[in-house]
Amino acid sequence: MNTSIEKLTDVALIDAESCAATGAMSISWWLEEVRAGRAPKPAVQRPRCTRWRLADVRDFWRRFAAEGAADTKAGDAMKAKMIKASAKARELRLAAQAEA
Repeated sequence: MNTSIEKLTDVALIDAESCAATGAMSISWWLEEVRAGRAPKPAVQRPRCTRWRLADVRDFWRRFAAEGAADTKAGDAMKAKMIKASAKARELRLAAQAEA
């Protein structure tokens, strides 16, 4: 039974509202991501009926989350460098004050 559900999600089509809601974003944000080529292209594109494959959208959100996690790591590394630099500057300032 689980296999048939997985097969269904590979071919299921969803609209822009569902694509955006999956990541708690606005429809306009989703459409801009599609226009910019960062989000998947629609599988069906007709007037007033544009749909994306659920599997493609799911993969997009997984990559988006992974990139966000990578950005957090980069931010944490930068924060650590800044703390270290601030501590060094404080040491130099205290040393200069002690000499004066």
